[in-house]
Amino acid sequence: MTISVSFRRSLAAGLAVLALASGSVVADASPAEAATKKCKVTMSNSKPRQYSNTYVKVSGVGSKAKVTTVAHYKTSKNRKRVTATSKGRANVKYNVSRATPNRKVPVTVTAVKGKTKWTCKTSFTPRKK
Repeated sequence: MTISVSFRRSLAAGLAVLALASGSVVADASPAEAATKKCKVTMSNSKPRQYSNTYVKVSGVGSKAKVTTVAHYKTSKNRKRVTATSKGRANVKYNVSRATPNRKVPVTVTAVKGKTKWTCKTSFTPRKK
């Protein structure tokens, strides 16, 4: 007995609809999706002057999570790594140096502890000295 491909697809789709409608099947998220969370991040000064310092202030990550921040400047990236405190916070110092005035510098944050990953973003805009 031969069953056509389209019939098999229709049958599979129909069974899936019935299973979902009956509530007997729970759709699982992929492990990577289930483990990604949002963190909170702010800048100590979102408009720092050139040659001054500003801090990326991260919170809402796991205790002792490994935190990586990346400042995306016009022509380069500056990556820094720190470990969060037992309360899930981290402060990362960036020297603004001679970054292009009035050009927004996006900062991406990633924290990892075990299989859990946190991500968030912020930015700062350097001003002339």
